[in-house]
Amino acid sequence: MRVFSPLCPAVYSMVIIYRKGNAWSVNYYLKRTTLLGNVLLLSILFLLVSSIVTVNAFTFSDDEGDDDSKDDEKEPDEHRDSDGTVWIQTEIMTVMLNPKLPSYQYWYTSDANGSLTRFMVNYMMIVEFEDANGDGVYQPSETIAFAPLDAFEWSLQAGAITNEQGQNTEVYASYTKGGLSEDWEDDWFEGWMPGYEDEDENHTLLASEEDDDHDYDFSRFKFMTMRFYGHIYMDDYNGTVTDDEGVKANYTVLGGVELKIDIEIGNFPFLSNTSRVAVLNYLREDVAASEEYDHHFILHEETGDDEHDSSEVMVQLGEEFEDHDEDDDGIADTMQEISLVEATTDVTRGFYRWLDTAVMTLLNGSQVAVDVSASYWTDGSALLLFFIYSNFDGGSILHDPSMRLVEGASPYTPPQGLLNLPLESYAVIGFVIIVIAGASLAIKRR
Repeated sequence: MRVFSPLCPAVYSMVIIYRKGNAWSVNYYLKRTTLLGNVLLLSILFLLVSSIVTVNAFTFSDDEGDDDSKDDEKEPDEHRDSDGTVWIQTEIMTVMLNPKLPSYQYWYTSDANGSLTRFMVNYMMIVEFEDANGDGVYQPSETIAFAPLDAFEWSLQAGAITNEQGQNTEVYASYTKGGLSEDWEDDWFEGWMPGYEDEDENHTLLASEEDDDHDYDFSRFKFMTMRFYGHIYMDDYNGTVTDDEGVKANYTVLGGVELKIDIEIGNFPFLSNTSRVAVLNYLREDVAASEEYDHHFILHEETGDDEHDSSEVMVQLGEEFEDHDEDDDGIADTMQEISLVEATTDVTRGFYRWLDTAVMTLLNGSQVAVDVSASYWTDGSALLLFFIYSNFDGGSILHDPSMRLVEGASPYTPPQGLLNLPLESYAVIGFVIIVIAGASLAIKRR
């Protein structure tokens, strides 16, 4: 008797039923397998193993998913180039530090060399000013004295703090001010700094002038101490702002995606007992080689979000940054921030953030928490953000801003396709080919 196989209409079998003694026996003989049957079987095998390859390519094994492996992936690292440039790198964030000036460029590690998206923060100047209009922030017209920070030598030291397992739980990089430097630039501030073209020899900003060639003397800042101490952590770091009265603020630095900077200033040569100090943060939102992405700044202020672009030239120099108060309790938020947003997609990729409180250490060693305010403008090249500190004559001040990337917002898209699979996947594919070839040969022989 001849019947078709119910499992596959393209394959039919011959069934022979016969009696041997008192028992009946059934024998099945595969008589013919058509070409369509071969194709169908091979397709099923290919789809089955391809799904295994996909899972293998994009899913971590049990060993790769354990806690030790995750820690290894998150562990920050640092190294120094022959020219003194320091690099800090985590799984998500890369930071490049200029050895000649407190300058930080940061981007996503997945975006090789920050070719698509790269942000920059430079600390460019320190200013003494008298708050003539009483708004609590800095405008150039209020300047008493100033010094560009590239008028000083800087030493850059970097290292790591490890745990008992030898992992880097923290990587640090510290800029420390040294003596005076003869190599500094003035073209970026000469258009707005008053007194730069002043011919009055008694002006506090000028030391000497000959044939209209103005030469500034910054020797009065010689004994000022200044340090920018950067930290990046493997895990989230919970910190506090504390003075003699206790804890004034709490904050969190996200592990692997945020670089915290401790700005430390001491022995400042004040000319006035009522003056204040301003430190310039020179921010640029687009320093990547590619022009594929265009970012802008969103300043989160109490009156609402304020959008600015470095290419703009603001008329008002020294607009007050109005501290945000999210819960409307009359007390400014602990952290103030500026977002770095891609203009076309409106994707937020990073932040520049700062505590609204600093700690002032007085001559007698006592510590007092003081408010930090800010003013800003754009000059066509960057956003100039000035942190404002109270007069700490004879003492010092400590303040913490930070640079953060948004995890998962990298502009880099990994290439897809067979040629970009991990090496382990190619071994699986080779095994698949062998299985399919063997199955095909077995079918042919039967």
